Amino acid sequence: MTAGNSASGLHQAQALAGQLLQNGNPAAAEDVIRPLLIHGIPDELMPTLAMIRLQQRRFPEAAQMFERARAMYPHNAHFSFLHGTALGGMGQLDKAVPAYREAIKREPNMGPAYLGLGNVQRKLGQLPAAQATFRKLLRLAPNNVDGLLALSSVLMEMGQPANAEAPLRKALLHVQDKKTQAVLHNNLSLSLGNQNRTDEALESVERAHALAPELPNMDQRRIDLLFKLGRFEDCKQLYQKLLERNPSDPDLHRAYNSLLYRLGRTEDYLASYNRAPQTRDLLLGKAGMLSLQKRGAEAQEIYNSLLARDPLDMTAAAGFASCLMLMERYGDAVTAFEGVIKRHGDSASVFIGAAGAALMAGDAQKAEYFCQAGLRLKPHDQACLALLGTAWRLQGDEQDETLNCYDSLIRFFDLEPPDGFSSMENFNAELGTYLECLHPKTEAYLEQSLHGGSQTEGHLFGAGHALVEKLRVRIEEAISYYVADLAPDDRHPFLARLSTNLRYSGAWSCLMRGQGFHVNHLHPEGWISSSYYVAVPEVTKDQDAKQGWIKFGEPSLNVPLKNPVRRAIQPVPGRLVLFPSYMWHGTTPFHAPAVRTTIAFDAVPDGPTV
Repeated sequence: MTAGNSASGLHQAQALAGQLLQNGNPAAAEDVIRPLLIHGIPDELMPTLAMIRLQQRRFPEAAQMFERARAMYPHNAHFSFLHGTALGGMGQLDKAVPAYREAIKREPNMGPAYLGLGNVQRKLGQLPAAQATFRKLLRLAPNNVDGLLALSSVLMEMGQPANAEAPLRKALLHVQDKKTQAVLHNNLSLSLGNQNRTDEALESVERAHALAPELPNMDQRRIDLLFKLGRFEDCKQLYQKLLERNPSDPDLHRAYNSLLYRLGRTEDYLASYNRAPQTRDLLLGKAGMLSLQKRGAEAQEIYNSLLARDPLDMTAAAGFASCLMLMERYGDAVTAFEGVIKRHGDSASVFIGAAGAALMAGDAQKAEYFCQAGLRLKPHDQACLALLGTAWRLQGDEQDETLNCYDSLIRFFDLEPPDGFSSMENFNAELGTYLECLHPKTEAYLEQSLHGGSQTEGHLFGAGHALVEKLRVRIEEAISYYVADLAPDDRHPFLARLSTNLRYSGAWSCLMRGQGFHVNHLHPEGWISSSYYVAVPEVTKDQDAKQGWIKFGEPSLNVPLKNPVRRAIQPVPGRLVLFPSYMWHGTTPFHAPAVRTTIAFDAVPDGPTV
């Protein structure tokens, strides 16, 4: 073959391979060019082979080839864009950013490069930068559906659900594909739901479901919205339909029975498990719910049956040990946990269970050992830290005081009125009325510490609650003072994590009635935890009885501590209490017809420490 014919054949192969790639067939494209790669990769074929590798999701090879292609063709914006795509695909997000920027510099109107850059910035947590990038794309192409969808998603993540609504509605005007319409309606329902426009949110999610019923989590979204609307019977019926279709789904069984428990439907509670296939996951789920009700003997029967099937089932063995705790067989529970640890000593949760059993068995030294072992696996485990402090107290070890620092790490702040309000009394009166409407007319979850009251669903911050967001400004001012007043200490599990950059791992409101209270507990998902008082009964003013006061230091376990409560703080409307999440805390019950309304949150470091 002559040189001319060879070049012609190469160009023909390139053209055919490019057409096959456009049709989404990279394997066939590779078959076309493979005969030309016998003696290495010709420079002319490097970009084509790189695109084949990109479509095959072989990102490291594609990135290396596009890097070479960029060196050969430094002014080609398309190769910079594809290099960024390959780098993003292999998780090298920081390196993808300059590649996308170079593509935009070379070709300022390249819409896909803006979309790629914005998506990478979003994954890096650079939400304001991602928003700016998507807005630049939309100035170039105002009706770009992918750009509108991406912008709305970033705005949602930034806690701006009202601003996220407009891009979604605009995108719906310019899309015909039913699945894309469904995604837009689903996202619109999230925006509307976070603006407390629950009826509209339900309408949007039902449109999405009609367009593409295969989209994930749609049914649970419908149930969540029906629950917010107080349509509990509809929730129950939808769960039943889902269970008929998916009788082996452990998450469905748990959610359905949790709803029945909160509705007080004791006649139906846990019955769905009996009608379902007796799989391991379902048996574990039922045993777990029985354990939450402290029905240890019934749960133990299930764990025994699972261990008969598989004696090495760690989850069943740990559950069996926990049941011995519930049945007050503390020494046997320690022995059972030790057996699990010998086979599976790589789980902090098992060490937590063993430490609790050892404390109840009267062996604080062994409990300390278990806690230290758990912390080696998970250094910031809040339950391990709480139990470790209790073990030290039982041994008379002053390290508990060093860990908890009850006088300095527990702080309270009487907040100033938010903007637009002349007094906290006026603000809290309006906030309390608003929050009461958000509370479900059901009992609290089995897993929650609250007794005699209710807790709001979902994340309270960034959910479109205007009064809550006004308060949040004052809360964040107080957190800044709290953190700034603490001294970093690398040897202390709380002070070693000091950071001025925080995110909320949860935020909610609790409403207690009559004789409501919180059992002693800790917050496993937090670093700083809190209680802000919106409304409290008059009886809380009694300095001696301390009804409804928040108390610190008393563990959830009934262990022989002298003066178990180390500090108590009076709840006052407008007062924010901040403390380490691992610190035991609860409330003394109150006896009054009034309500006690609070807002609580958990904050965790979200950036470099101080």
